[in-house]
Parts: sequence; C-alpha cells; structure tokens
Amino acid sequence: MSFHRHFRTFARGRRGSALILVLIMTLSLAGLAMSAIYLSSSAGLLSRYYDRERNYRYAAEAALALGKSRMQQDTSFHPLDSGATTMMSAASLKDASGATIPRVLVNLYAGYTGDTVGIYGKFVTLLAQAYDSGGTRMVRRLDLSAESFSRFAMFTNTWPGGLSYGTGEFIAGRAHSNQGWASSSSPGPTYLDTVSASGTVSGTAIYKYPPKSGVPVIPMPTIAKLASLTGYALGANLQFTPVTATSAVAAPTQTNATTVNLSGKVVAGNPTVGTRVSFKPVDVNNNGTLEPGEGMMMIFDLALGMDTASIRVDLAATPTTTAVKSSIVLSNQCGLLMGVPAGTVVAGGPTFASAHNEFFPIARFREPWVRKRVIAAGVVTRFGSTVITGPDTIMMGKTTYYKNDSLTSDSAYKRILTYGIGNSVCYPAGSPLLMLAERNTDAACTVTQATGVVVYGWGSTGGGCPTTKQYGGMDTTFTARPMRCAWFGIGTTGKCGGSSGTVGQVALGTWRTWAGAALPAIAASVIQAVQVPYLWPLWMPYNMNSKGVVNATTGPVYLSDTLRGNITFYESDSTQNISIIAPLVYDSLPTSPAALCRNFLGIIAGKHVLAANNALQRPRTFWWTGLPTIWIGTPNFFLHAVTMALNGTVGIEDGYNYPTTSPGGPQSPSITCFPSYTQSGGCINQIGGVIEQYISPTYLDATNGYRENRSVDPCQLTNQRPPFFPATGRYLDNKYYEIDPTLVATPTQVAVFFNSLRGKAVP
Repeated sequence: MSFHRHFRTFARGRRGSALILVLIMTLSLAGLAMSAIYLSSSAGLLSRYYDRERNYRYAAEAALALGKSRMQQDTSFHPLDSGATTMMSAASLKDASGATIPRVLVNLYAGYTGDTVGIYGKFVTLLAQAYDSGGTRMVRRLDLSAESFSRFAMFTNTWPGGLSYGTGEFIAGRAHSNQGWASSSSPGPTYLDTVSASGTVSGTAIYKYPPKSGVPVIPMPTIAKLASLTGYALGANLQFTPVTATSAVAAPTQTNATTVNLSGKVVAGNPTVGTRVSFKPVDVNNNGTLEPGEGMMMIFDLALGMDTASIRVDLAATPTTTAVKSSIVLSNQCGLLMGVPAGTVVAGGPTFASAHNEFFPIARFREPWVRKRVIAAGVVTRFGSTVITGPDTIMMGKTTYYKNDSLTSDSAYKRILTYGIGNSVCYPAGSPLLMLAERNTDAACTVTQATGVVVYGWGSTGGGCPTTKQYGGMDTTFTARPMRCAWFGIGTTGKCGGSSGTVGQVALGTWRTWAGAALPAIAASVIQAVQVPYLWPLWMPYNMNSKGVVNATTGPVYLSDTLRGNITFYESDSTQNISIIAPLVYDSLPTSPAALCRNFLGIIAGKHVLAANNALQRPRTFWWTGLPTIWIGTPNFFLHAVTMALNGTVGIEDGYNYPTTSPGGPQSPSITCFPSYTQSGGCINQIGGVIEQYISPTYLDATNGYRENRSVDPCQLTNQRPPFFPATGRYLDNKYYEIDPTLVATPTQVAVFFNSLRGKAVP
C-alpha cells in the first residue's frame, strides 16, 4: 500500500512540471516573437540610417563635383589665399531622378593650400559639408593640382594673321593658342604633344595626338596678378632697380690721330647706361658638389657716359674698315681665348698648377709679352688643333686705330678673329676675362682707378709689371670697378692713350655688393676673396628669406651665364624688356635623367623676352679690300628656361629680317638645326617653354633670322614649377579625403582647417 501511495504522489508531481514547462515555452516563444519584432524594427531603422548616410555622402560628393567643374571651366574664378572662399551655402541638391534630396543641405568652400614654397604647384582644396537640422553629418575634401603656365612648351594669347609654323620646326611639348593655330607647308611642322586652340587648329602638320579646336580661353596673367612676386623678392634682398639713365652729354673720347668713342655706342646720340645680371654657381662649402643653395647671381652697372653696347657687345651694323678698327668694344672686348696646359712656362712668366683659359684682347697684341704668352701658353688654340706660330703673332701685333697706318692692320684683325668659335671670342663689359682691357696700373704696377693721369694696362712693361704678372684674363681675375681706355696700337709699352695725345682712363662700371647677410668664408681655390661680397645668394641657407624670386623693378635688363637652383626672374615694368645677351644655361643639361628638376628657371618680362641681336650670338661679318670675309660670334641662341612675355613676345631683337649678309659680303655659313634643316642665322636652342602675349616670326628664309629648335625640359611634365610661376586657372584631381565632421562643423573651424593646410598660424 505504501507503494501505491508513493506512486500517486509521484503522479501529481509530473503534472506540475508540465505546467512549468508550458509556461517556459510560452514565454520563450513570446520572447522570440518580441525579438523578431525588435530585429525587424532595427533592420528598418538601420536601413533608413544607411539611406540617410548615403544621401549625405552623395550630397557632399556632388558638391565637390560641382566645385571642381567650376574650377576647371571658370578660369576667372580664384579662391582666397587666406581663409576660405564660399562657393555654395545652404544649397539643396537633386538626385538622379531630379527630385530634391529632402532635409539635406550643403556648404562648399575653396582655398589655395599646400605649396608654401611656390615650387611644387599650387593646390586648391575643396571642402564640402552635408548637414541637416541636427548638425554636420558628412564632410569630404578634394585637392586639385593647379596647372602652371610652365607646363606649356608654346602658349600664345593672340595669333597675328599670316603667321604659321612650317616644315622643319618642332614643338616637343604642350601647345595652346587663345585664338587660332596655323601650320603650313608640306609635311609641315611636327607637334609631339597636344595642340589646342580656342579658335581653329588649321593647316598641314604632323601630330602625335589629335589637335583640339574650340577649347576654353586660358587668361594670360597680368602684372597686377603677380604683385606678390615683388614682395617675395624684396623680403629676400633680391629686388633691384637697373640703371637706365641717358647721359646729358656726348660720350667721352680719346684722340690720337683718330678719335675713339669710349662709351662703345655704335649709333648717333648720347650713350645710355644699363645693367647686366650674370648667374654664377659657387661651391661655397668646397665639397665638390653644387647644391641648390650655391646658386648665385652678380649685378653689373655701367657708369654714366658708357653705353649698353659695351655690356651687349654691339658692333656697327655696317662694319667698314674704319668702323671696325675704331670700335672700343671690338678692340677691348674681342680677341683670342687660349687653353693653357698645367705647368706651362713662359720665359720667366707665371706657371699655373692646373689647366685654365686665358684671354687676350685685340687692343693689347702690340705688346711683345702678349704675343710671347700666346705662343707658349696656347701651343694650340682652346678648340681644334690650330698651332699659334711666331709669324701668326707678328701679324697680330699690327693692330692700329690709325686710318692711314702703313702696316697691314686689316690682316692683323683677321688673324686674331678667325680661329673659330670658342677661340676668337668676345665678352661683355665687366667680365673677369677682360682684365687686360679693364684693370689698369700706375707706373709702379699698382692697380688704380685714378682719372686724368697716365695709366698702363695690367702686365705692361711700361707700367713696371714683372713677368710674374704677365698673363691673360681668367675666370678668377675679377675686377670690382673696371676702367676703360684706348690703346691706339702704336706703342709697345702698354700705355693707355698711345704715345701721344689724350691719356688717362674713365670709369666703365661697377659690380653691386650684396646687401644681405655675409657669406661664410670660401676657400681661395673656389673663388677669390675680393669677389665674394658681390655674390648674391639666391636660396637657402645663404639667403634664409629667399622664396626663389628675383625682381628687377624696371628694364631693360640683360641676362647671361649659368644658373644653379630653382628661380623665377621677374621684370615688373610693363613697358620694358629682358634681353638674353649670351648663353643662359643650367649647370647640368636639363634633359639628363640624373638632372630632373635639378634646376628650373622662369623668366617673366613686363613686355618682351628677346634674344639679343649682338656679336655674342648673332653672326657679324667683317671684310676688307683684298681679304676674305671673316665672321665673329656664335651663330646660335642657347637658353634653358621657361619664358613669359606679359605684354609682348618671346622672340628676337630687330625681328627675323635682320640680314646675316652685309653689302658686298656673302651670307653666313649655314647651321644645321634639328633634324636636318639649315639656317644661316643659326638655331634657337631653347630647352623650356614660351608663353607670350602674341607670337612673332623668328625667320623668313634660310638667310634671315633663327630657326626654332625648342625642346621640353622634362621638369615641365611634373607638377613642379619655377617658384611662384603663375598658374593657368585650370585644375586636375590630386587627392581625396573624408574628414571628421566634428573638426569642420562651423565657419571658424573651416577657416582654421584651411590655414592649417597652408602651414599658417590659427587666426
């Protein structure tokens, strides 16, 4: 029985467990149902959240696209250099179906950012905010690279009628005209990059890429737009004003049976002074490497009463016998350059441990020591293998200014000037190589700048100079204040003014000293200490305030020689020109892969940038009765730079029609320009670009002017530019970012953000 009672008690316990189980299952099912409800609700909320986020993202990116479109199409729009320019404010956007996106508004800001040194291209940053009544939800940033004018191999704002590029001309880089573009002849010119025009691209040509007509105008920069460049130069002591005065009286002269104009002027009228800029790399730390900060320039000003013909090396357009022999420029600045081997001994004269060049001007060949030095020092001329013999120098010694000289003076000039390019040469006034014509002494061989007294040329026996001081002008023979006088060629003592008549010397000019912090001590093996104060450092660390901009406040100004570094040279007078008077090149060939962007020069003139029509780079013919025609000058133009003429042209002085023939004389020897076309005037060998207000012709036919042989500096194909060289107003994508909305939620935060991108202090 007890068993039975136990069984019944057990049965009642099972019915209670079932009830509990049912309750648990019911609650579980209810929980699952509630979870499903909640999950379904959360999924809906999440879906709506992502829809809203997509709308914000779409709105911000659409705003960036609209801003980019305006930046690319509206080249007249320019953001602020400080703060940010508002391009859109509280703007609504439409979706793909044209419906307004609800409850989403956008702000769009733009500002120049990034490149504070002005070299690596300017950037425009677009910042788009998408927001609603609850605050800023999404922020996107797009950086656009500003296209620099230095990108172009050829750019012209206007295209005069009747002009065209012809067969044998090459443009290796990007080309554009804000009017039409014309080619002619067959097969026509060759274009190795895109050619575009706001008008029509017409004519026969060889195109690597299809040309583009009807493209938007790209506005030329103006002097007003470039105002910041003058401030950059001023802050670094790299702004200067060239001398430009015209003398109130006629040029000084010296007379000794014939009268010599000491100013060098070759046409009627009073002389006008001018300023020359010579670029010069100097290994300041003497480590054998020219670093970017070791690029220098030097500035030479003519003295009042001298004429720009002296720094340009201008000679008479019609050089008759009398005009040639009475030219102080030809006599004092042209002559023979000798390559002197190391250890050369000249009858007790100086011996130099290393090979070097020495220059001897025509005016000093009457002196026996000069002729002796030429024979022994050169052995052969600097280039080629022509031996300088005793009979050669005897003939050279017969130079004279006398019109009725019984000696064969015509042959003397011809003998000195016909040893070929690189041997028979000329130099601009102030050049260290002109020591024998510009550094004079008293009778005790002491250098003097005194006027109205008897002086002698450096090294002369009449001036008491020992044989140890009898050598030619070299790169190291720098004279801070060059003087000028005429050696009439009738004596052998080296007396200024000849053996009778007017004697003495006049000031030729001065080199300007650098007004900034003094350079550190430089080894004498690198440069003479006397020259150091006249070096103008172009970049850090020797010019800590430099932004790479040099400014000439007016002009004309004359440039030449060798550049190291990244520099923009800006002449800011809209009526004045920059003239290239002699080769202006980089210290390394810019097309060499190892020299990519090692140097980059931008030249901006208020009016024209011109290749000077002078004896340094434009052939000149001289002829005398019974003697063959001779030529002087290097018949080519060499330039490494991107050039810009704001209100004029990048061309050649006197136009293409300056003849390379003279009355009664033959045309100059033909020069082969790339690849096989000849030109008697020579070739424009420019590596860089041309940007000009209007295009101008450089040659008419094979006997006139220069044929263009321009090529592109590979640095032009990068985003780098000469410092602060102007931009075109067109932009390309560079970088894209998402920004934390909490950092740029207010206008103040936006201003702070843009200033931080410029490296500026927070306002």
